Amino acid sequence: MDFRRKLQSLENIISMGEKLLTTFDVAELLDALVDSVSSLLESEGATLYLVDPFEKCLTSQSIHADGIKEVTVAIDNRSIAGYTAANRMSINITDAYGDLSHIHPELKFNCHYDEVSGRKTRNLITHPLLINDELIGVFQVINKKNGDFDESDQTILKNFSLVAAIAIMNARLMERVMEAQAGAYNVMESASDMVIVQNGDGCLLHLNRSAVDYLRSKGRNAEVVGRSFVAVFPELSNLTAEIQKVVDGQLDRSVSTGKPAFVIFTEKNICHQIEKVILMIRRPCCSTREEAPEPSA
Repeated sequence: MDFRRKLQSLENIISMGEKLLTTFDVAELLDALVDSVSSLLESEGATLYLVDPFEKCLTSQSIHADGIKEVTVAIDNRSIAGYTAANRMSINITDAYGDLSHIHPELKFNCHYDEVSGRKTRNLITHPLLINDELIGVFQVINKKNGDFDESDQTILKNFSLVAAIAIMNARLMERVMEAQAGAYNVMESASDMVIVQNGDGCLLHLNRSAVDYLRSKGRNAEVVGRSFVAVFPELSNLTAEIQKVVDGQLDRSVSTGKPAFVIFTEKNICHQIEKVILMIRRPCCSTREEAPEPSA
């Protein structure tokens, strides 16, 4: 590869990677990956296939071709993307409609997609997306705008495919974290115990229904977002030292003993600093007293 082009391609991949690795919306990421790989290889179009682990096939998740919404291919030697996935190796084909039996006897280009899109595929290049030998998907890039794809393009696609695979894995992990977090919040929202969410400075961010009902039963305003924990729940002010201990120590979890039973969960941001403290405070036992009695452990 020409040194200047190699350097430029690496700079472009790094520049694109900064955005791609911090894009956690999966659908948005997949479209951005296809746009990026088409731009890098100066091609007319591209398709990103992802592995469907249940159906054991490849499904197009982002495809830039008029009239085609989704393509599904088996992971075998009968299609170009399937061959790339099955053998975990890239292919550079200079004539899509030519004889491909020298690559594999069963391998053929499916011209149906050209018929649907109205675009004729002249040449194409593919590469598998792998992380720790796990197959994530396949890039298939078509029609080099000037000439055919060469070894330089294969190197560029190989480098970019690694970035793409990492970006996809990151987005999937973030998606799972968000789903788990949403599930946790749903549980907290319907919990019979009070759940109070505050930030590291002690300002309230959210109360679940039990906490709102508790305030209303005391004749207090439940619109408390932004107010301090102590101002809203003065009867629970004895917890502030424990809360501060968790925040100052940046602990992941702390369970108090010898005081009103509660659990503190902490969430950290990308800099590993405390962003929120979630207080799950046990519902007080029934009492005729107006003030909140101390709950039992």
